[in-house]
Amino acid sequence: MPPANLKLHITFEFDVTAPEALLSGDHAGLCRRFSDLLGALVLQGMPKVTAAQLAKAGASLIGHHCHLDARNLSEPRIERAVLATAAPHLTDTELDDLARQASGKMPGDAAELQRHLRRQALALVNEYRLVPCQVEGKLKSSGTVTEITLDATLNLTNGSVMINEAGRQNRLQQGAGAVTVTAAGGAVRLSGNCEGHTLSGPVIGVSIADIAGKRDELIRLWQAHN
Repeated sequence: MPPANLKLHITFEFDVTAPEALLSGDHAGLCRRFSDLLGALVLQGMPKVTAAQLAKAGASLIGHHCHLDARNLSEPRIERAVLATAAPHLTDTELDDLARQASGKMPGDAAELQRHLRRQALALVNEYRLVPCQVEGKLKSSGTVTEITLDATLNLTNGSVMINEAGRQNRLQQGAGAVTVTAAGGAVRLSGNCEGHTLSGPVIGVSIADIAGKRDELIRLWQAHN
């Protein structure tokens, strides 16, 4: 059979009034429940009918894919800002996935909700998401303080900053706010914390809250480099 030379995409969206018994559980369970309800009659019936109709015009259906999604509209909606604060390393699409995944029973306490969303977000995506940056800090030697700028990368997933190899021998002043991390040509400025030094260079971190404050610019920068 010759390869496909046309991609046909058909989408239906159904608004359903369902009893509470069908709405219980998490997003994955909700999808499985409705997939079982629809069964082969619906999920396989559409390809069979489509193949029969296409055959009338001499076309052949050589493959198909079915995607089923269900969203409980009665669940409390999680604001995008709340999601982004907990998981600034996620893309817009992944934040939508997080909202669905975290739906259901959510903690009422704001701090616990943030921790809950953070755990869910890292389960969803925990890879290193690195953006180029620079570290502005100060060197102290023999009582003399010298300002220095080092090339580095910022990990949006956990806030760690890795100095490039050429600058790892430098010993920066330590403490919260001792360094400034800049990205996007200086458009993004974040306060960094230098906790010490190892063979791999200065140990520098940026808080997730600070990353969340510049999340849109940083995600665009990450996407531009990937």
